[in-house]
Parts: sequence; C-alpha cells; structure tokens
Amino acid sequence: MNATLFGIPVEVSHRFVGPSATMRVKLVGLFPLVNAGGPIMDKAETVTLFNDWCVVASGALISPNITWREIDAHTVNATFTNLAHTVCAVLTFNAAGELIDFVADGRGAVSADGKSFVEMRWSTPLCDYRAFGAHRMASHGDGVWDAAAGKFSYLEFDIDDLEFNVSTTALGTKPAK
Repeated sequence: MNATLFGIPVEVSHRFVGPSATMRVKLVGLFPLVNAGGPIMDKAETVTLFNDWCVVASGALISPNITWREIDAHTVNATFTNLAHTVCAVLTFNAAGELIDFVADGRGAVSADGKSFVEMRWSTPLCDYRAFGAHRMASHGDGVWDAAAGKFSYLEFDIDDLEFNVSTTALGTKPAK
C-alpha cells in the first residue's frame, strides 16, 4: 500500500507467509518507521485477512475455516481459523444485506517504538455501495481503533476501481509452478 503521512509518501508492506506475518513501513521508501512481527502481528494479520475477505472477496467466505452464528436479523458472529490463528468478528448488515461494519478484537495497533503491536478492538464501518462490474460493494470505509482513550479513525479509504480474477500475465508476473 502506498499512503501519505502529513503529506509525505509512506510505503506500507504487510506480508503473511504460512503462519507468520510482518509489517514494514518506510517514510519516502527509505526511512524505516515500523518493522514488526511476532505472535500479536500474526493474529492481527489474521484479522486483516478475514476483514479483506469480507470487504472485497466475499466469494472466499464459503471457506470451511469460517463458522457462522446468527446474533439477530442483521448481525452475525464469524469465527475464522487460519493455520494456528483463530479470530472472531461481529459483522453487521443493513436491511439491503450490505455489510456496514466489521468489528474484531485482536488486531494490533503499532507500539510507540514501531517494533511490536498492542492488541485492540478494531472496526471497519463501510458505506456508499455501488457497482464494480457485476459486483456491488462498499466504495468507502474507515479503519477505527477502539483505544482506551476512545474510538478514533486512523484510516479512510475509497475504492475507485476494482478488478476481479486478474490473470498473473496481466499483473506482469509469472504463474507459480
């Protein structure tokens, strides 16, 4: 992900290979701000992966690694297991059946020294549903921490365009052997 911090370019790289995750953040692509990994990061990335599936890859939600429990007509509790990591999230839908919030514990906020993470409740409220080709999905969302000092949004995102089932050739990469 490419982002900005106070108008300065920041490169963010999340990597999840097997059971282990890392996160690297560099200011202007040169100066390390965050270099984190470890068990809390592994769990945090499991939450992130599940959230990504819910937000942009709903076809993945038929996975046998997910169990569902209805809370009420618009809310479900979902438990996702990825290798050694299991996370739970509460998903809320509007009357049209559109996902409007994803709330989970266990996502990590970066520590003051940028080397570790502190587990915290996290949510992604979603809105502005529209068509992306044959798919209808949210085009706007936020990343919200529920910190001890109160909730705060640290991330706002807009999806302008989305392509599905892009071939590795179109991405300029070679298929895996």
